[in-house]
Amino acid sequence: MGDLYFGDGEVGLYQKLWQRKMLIGYVPEALMYHYIPPQRMTVKYFCRRMANEGAADMYTHYHPGIPDRLRLFMHAAAIAAKNSKCWLGALLLRGRTDRRSMDVQMHAARTQAQVRYLIRLMVDNELRRLVLRKDWLNEVHT
Repeated sequence: MGDLYFGDGEVGLYQKLWQRKMLIGYVPEALMYHYIPPQRMTVKYFCRRMANEGAADMYTHYHPGIPDRLRLFMHAAAIAAKNSKCWLGALLLRGRTDRRSMDVQMHAARTQAQVRYLIRLMVDNELRRLVLRKDWLNEVHT
């Protein structure tokens, strides 16, 4: 959805394979090389990545079924209450690159994205429909 991930990616695939009793393997000899461009080594990129993870968390949580809007609001309020100190800390530490500052900023980005996703889930019927979609390959796209 725009700049944010929508689904649960590889983890969702693994869970679906596991639920269908299909084999999931690990090949220790396999090698994979990644080129990581400099723009992916910034605080901004890591925070955006964590925001995407936060959105994926909420998708995975509510994909089986979306409760009423009051329960969604309560979930968003609980996340906000639990993380408000972290959010303030992230503002104060914005742009810093030491380990503690990065951890705070990334956690804040993840949990803020969770709240934004829940708010969208409360008001956006199209998002609700997409989150509940079970079969992306075989369902007719409308």
